[in-house]
Amino acid sequence: MTAPDALRSRAISSSRWRAAIAVAGLLAAGCTFATNSQHPGRLQLSTADLPNLGRVLVNGKGRTLYLFIADPPNASTCFGACASIWPPVTTQGRPTVADGAQAGMVTMLARPDGPSQIVYAGHPLYYYQGDTGRGDTYGQGITQFGALWFAVSPQGQIQTTGSAHGGFQL
Repeated sequence: MTAPDALRSRAISSSRWRAAIAVAGLLAAGCTFATNSQHPGRLQLSTADLPNLGRVLVNGKGRTLYLFIADPPNASTCFGACASIWPPVTTQGRPTVADGAQAGMVTMLARPDGPSQIVYAGHPLYYYQGDTGRGDTYGQGITQFGALWFAVSPQGQIQTTGSAHGGFQL
């Protein structure tokens, strides 16, 4: 290879490398957006009686809230690809509570990828991307990212009713 060809090849490789870095940055920004797009403002925690589940935590729009049993108390292990499928329940400011959700069980968790995540009875809360409407519970009792996901009762416990894992205990 001649010197000009080598320089041209190196310049093309450098351009591709810069393009790859730019795409990676955009993807990372997209993941951050997906993580926090479910509720960008102040959230309301509430409860609802859902078919096959009973009374569980929901947001102010009726979206089911889940916990990830792989999370240690008051800490999230769901980032990146996990958070794109299971976006953390985030809020700007302290959330409000209604209809049986208990204010004394609510704390906040700082996330490096966006607004603070809501924690209920020590469990970081998440949405499931497969739930698109009020009362959907498609994430109930499924295993993804190495562990089970469950809706949360107003008492801060795993709601195993309505899943293949009935009777599951931590």
